[in-house]
Amino acid sequence: MRNRLAALIFVSLSALAQAQMVEESLPRDPGPLDLIRGDSYEQWIFQSLAGDALVGLGPAGQAVPRLASSWKFQKDGALLFTLRGDVRFTDGSPVTAEDVLWTFAEIGRDPKASPTKRAILEGASSGLQDGRVWIRSPKPPGRLLLELARVPIAQKGHPDRGSGPFLYQKEAAAWTFTRREHFLKPRIDGLRFRLLPDSGAVLQALQKGWLTIGAPPPRPLAPPASHRVLVQPMNAQLVVWSRPGLGPLQLLERWRQDAFPPGLLGQNARPSRGLWPESLGFEPQAIDTGSAPPLPPGRLKLLYAAGEPFTENLLLALRERARKDGFELQLAPLEQALLVDRLRRGDFELACSVVVFEPHPWAALEYLEPKGPMNLTGWRDPQAPALTAGLRQAGDAAWRDLQALWARHPATLPLLDFQSVIWVDKRLGVEPSVLGLYLGTPGAAGWRWNR
Repeated sequence: MRNRLAALIFVSLSALAQAQMVEESLPRDPGPLDLIRGDSYEQWIFQSLAGDALVGLGPAGQAVPRLASSWKFQKDGALLFTLRGDVRFTDGSPVTAEDVLWTFAEIGRDPKASPTKRAILEGASSGLQDGRVWIRSPKPPGRLLLELARVPIAQKGHPDRGSGPFLYQKEAAAWTFTRREHFLKPRIDGLRFRLLPDSGAVLQALQKGWLTIGAPPPRPLAPPASHRVLVQPMNAQLVVWSRPGLGPLQLLERWRQDAFPPGLLGQNARPSRGLWPESLGFEPQAIDTGSAPPLPPGRLKLLYAAGEPFTENLLLALRERARKDGFELQLAPLEQALLVDRLRRGDFELACSVVVFEPHPWAALEYLEPKGPMNLTGWRDPQAPALTAGLRQAGDAAWRDLQALWARHPATLPLLDFQSVIWVDKRLGVEPSVLGLYLGTPGAAGWRWNR
């Protein structure tokens, strides 16, 4: 039955490919487009296509103009933005400073707003000065500027309406984005996403040429003649949160060193070596065990998102490694929304998820800050505020001191560092970036068909 259903999907994809749409797949339903509440990786992709933030992130991770044509750092610590005059929402209305201020206010007001966006705007104030938007935050302005790339602006009163380079439409069996008149001047007709949760179905669709872009299985595999291999480093890790205490993470730190056979990891991942991503410039830092007593053998329960075969196989290997030390690692799969809810409520002993970081060291602070989107255990330390206040540039001594403080009683441990290995149709020219194909600027708007 599965093969017959997959065949029907493939026939549909093949017929639609003639329209010069980029054909992609999604492993799960992302739900309705929501620029205020949406917070899954699939939502971030949709928002990058259908919305504009004040700034974008360029191929090297630097801030570049997007909805704002320029910005200034004020003496009082505020950022002052000049908006473009040629940007319109999908109903034809111009994007105004009022829309920007409404978006900021709604993220702060709505208890169901994206935790990532709420953390970015935590403690911030905003307003107008001579028709321009200003925003002031307890964070250093340079950090705030980069983080604002994750806050697309919605039309006032319409959280599902953005001003991005593609028009979003939900079809019966697909999510479609078609080209709009836009300052990024998109060069492709659009993109169509289909739900294909089965990795085998994705592989078959790629091999048949029915998908323009897709991720092959982790094992090394030659692409079909129609596609090429694109490898992108990623600021992404498979992370485990621990609640409570240091003991389980000490064990996991030891197990991750030899739990995963190279054949299992394939070309997509390697075991992590430290606590914070090396891709963000951090030196590997081990947990400072001090005089902490070893955890006696027993049962540990780990929550994770169901329906991800690669992650499930990794955790099965980790469970086998735990058994060698006399521990029973109980794996508990949950539907993605339920897992997110449990994480937000702190209702777990151990929980595992993939984390995608912004391409700057400030992203690691989301683990430490009281309302940080990745501080899921209520982690705090009386020394942390003084150290974070002294952070200026990547590589400063304050960064090393802060990571050493975290190492004394961390709340998370990365198991794997990821890289992106995808197959891309040779006829499609794409623009890779440190954020992958979609989340940077120009993103998909910069792609082109090689006709």
